Amino acid sequence: MLGLLVGLLMAGLGLGTASASTSTDDSAAEVNAPSAQDPTDPASTQSADTSRAPAGQTVVFGIPGLTIDDIDPERTPNLYSLLSEGAAANLNVRTIGSATCPASGWLSFGAGARAQAGPSPIAEDADPDDSARCPTMIAPTTDGSVDTEDGAASAKEAANSDEAHGDESAAGTTTARIEGFDAVKEPNIGSGYSVDYGMLARTVTEAGKAVPSGTDATDADSLLEPCLAAEGPGAAYAAADEDGVVTNFTDDATATDCRLGVVDLGAIGIRSWLFDPIPNYSYTVPPNYDWETRVAEADRRLGVRLQEVREKAKDGAADPTIIVAGLGDSSGLPQLRAFIASGPGFEPGSLSSATTRTPGLLQITDLAPGILDVLDVDSPRAVGFDSTPTDDDPQQRIDDLVAEAQKSTTIHQNLSTFSITLDVIFYVLFIACAVLLNRSILGRRGGATLAPHVHRFLGWVSLGVAALPMGAFLAGLLPWSRMAAPGLGLFLSVIGTAAVLFAFALIPPWGRTWRGRVGALAGANLLILATDLATGSHLQANSLLGYNPIVGGRYYGLGNQGAAIFIVSLFIFLGLMVSWLRARGHRKAVIIVPVVVGLAAVFVSGNPSWGAKFGGTIAILAGLMVLLALLSKIRLTLLRLALIGLSSLAVLIGIAFLDWLRPAGTRSHFGTFFDQIVTGEALQVVGRKLGANLHIIQVNPALAIVTPLSAIAILIFLRYLLHFPRVHAGSRTGRLVNKWRGRLPQLFTDSDLHYGFLAAATGLGVGLVLTDSGVAVPSTGAMVLLPFLLALSAEHAEEAHR
Repeated sequence: MLGLLVGLLMAGLGLGTASASTSTDDSAAEVNAPSAQDPTDPASTQSADTSRAPAGQTVVFGIPGLTIDDIDPERTPNLYSLLSEGAAANLNVRTIGSATCPASGWLSFGAGARAQAGPSPIAEDADPDDSARCPTMIAPTTDGSVDTEDGAASAKEAANSDEAHGDESAAGTTTARIEGFDAVKEPNIGSGYSVDYGMLARTVTEAGKAVPSGTDATDADSLLEPCLAAEGPGAAYAAADEDGVVTNFTDDATATDCRLGVVDLGAIGIRSWLFDPIPNYSYTVPPNYDWETRVAEADRRLGVRLQEVREKAKDGAADPTIIVAGLGDSSGLPQLRAFIASGPGFEPGSLSSATTRTPGLLQITDLAPGILDVLDVDSPRAVGFDSTPTDDDPQQRIDDLVAEAQKSTTIHQNLSTFSITLDVIFYVLFIACAVLLNRSILGRRGGATLAPHVHRFLGWVSLGVAALPMGAFLAGLLPWSRMAAPGLGLFLSVIGTAAVLFAFALIPPWGRTWRGRVGALAGANLLILATDLATGSHLQANSLLGYNPIVGGRYYGLGNQGAAIFIVSLFIFLGLMVSWLRARGHRKAVIIVPVVVGLAAVFVSGNPSWGAKFGGTIAILAGLMVLLALLSKIRLTLLRLALIGLSSLAVLIGIAFLDWLRPAGTRSHFGTFFDQIVTGEALQVVGRKLGANLHIIQVNPALAIVTPLSAIAILIFLRYLLHFPRVHAGSRTGRLVNKWRGRLPQLFTDSDLHYGFLAAATGLGVGLVLTDSGVAVPSTGAMVLLPFLLALSAEHAEEAHR
């Protein structure tokens, strides 16, 4: 079976490699060629392309806080013009923490990795009750002075360092230093993320000057220097090395001969969020602050600088490439920000990357490698911008991106409410089980005659509750984000799609029995999730139980909560299906069907181009092996369970290795994880994942106790303890359990259903241990598993209350 599984995953990996690499292999070869040459050898730096003019300057304008929704033909004509001529995307700016300050955004942009900037903010006029405050941006100094307790010796050392860097500075720039840069870097110590400060600037410099073949003396004057010119405090943060030294700092990045210019145009924010005493920058927001006025001012500044870029462009060089990015949240509300790229190679349309695999969506860590790709410079991550041209008019493109951003914002704002609602529904169901199935309560005042009706009522309620989580995914099929009230639209969409799913479970012939209803609902869950993953995981994205682009933990594939529903639905469905086949005498199908369906589920989850779920795939495989062992009458011991777990892990490690062999820009989570093992970052990542689990428990303790409550409900309210030989009816435990009327043991006299339950419990347990933020796996799974069991036990309502 393991050999068949490896073959299936290899086939999927091959398909994923072909599809993912087709569009990148040629460009990778083109990008990598210059970096393999010696930049000091003129002959070796020549390109075979004699038809292209020398590349124009690339200028990045950072405007933290800017969103696509801010762009308007009347209020922001310069931004609108850039978007009309070029490509655009929503930009995830998540670094470390729920919201991203501009300093953190700039630091992450320059490093090509998530980073957080310190120190803690200190401002007299800041609201002490407002926790959403940003650190003061430190203006770099160019005089070599140092504010430190070490005195003259440290000042001399810093001055010598700056002088050494000064020899590397391009014409029109100077070496500057961000004093106290250690305090800026301090939040990243122990964060679990590796930060390569100033990676973008260093990589551009090390690439050297690219000289096209056949360049004559006239064209040689148009060649640009291999450097990054930084203008403004934010740009300095992006360009600074680990010592806080900015080699090419300038007052006008567009007036230098550097191939790449980075300009801090200031941030758009609110007074309590951003502040900074630096003159001529927008970090100090006046009391009469108005968002639209500030956006219009940012557009005006951009227009002035764009005119300067065009006027100062070198004769004979190609047109400049202009990039505008909202590098930060600049408000207490995290949102997707704006990204626009205009110039050679950028047609009107949308942008994406290999890391998001979603048209119209980028993340902040894509920007540095993407810009290096624009410059034909090899980058460590080999990620470029993927453009999708379109004939839609600019306003339609804006509306589409705004609708997607609105969807993300609405999901982000309502996620806590939905989670708490699910928790409350589960607790109400839990209490209802405790009260309505209690013999002492129902036995009074003729309650025994009502007990079967109450039991069946709980079954119907449970079936409806079990349909609700999948309704959260199916809501993505409806355009609720374009409604005047997106929050209401989301609520109605979830309820409506859950109702449709519930109605589907009642359709004959399967709707005539409780087993048929639960089997139909579990099978529908399984089919919907599998189809979605195979077609691009559109329902997982921007879902209340999937992942959100604002959070940015995942952009494609199977999420944790989706994996939990997938695991439970798979094994409950298989248990019911095997029971149905056995009752009809199909003995061979009893083994064949679980093998085929189970391996298909593992393939969907583990295929790097589909589910790409590392821990979830191990959980599914472990549960499947437990199910097959039980169906084959193999006695499970602790040793055999351990071997099942190790075998599942070994298979996935092998798949991760194969995925790692692909180019860096085309790897999935599997290959990335294996790369972290190779580079020694795996322990950092594991520590970060454990921290995420603790954070979930801290933020939503109600979710964390769903699993133990489910265990109590199954053991006592549904009397599962009586299934074990040592717990007889006359024992103290037996007498306690007998106070409740649920007949789960009666249900589990069907061994196939029992095996399906044990496989589901195994999968959820493995998911808890191996999945990042894994505490959500058994908790979400319990919200489906317990209702399924309650609905199935309603089949024995009459027997339970005799």
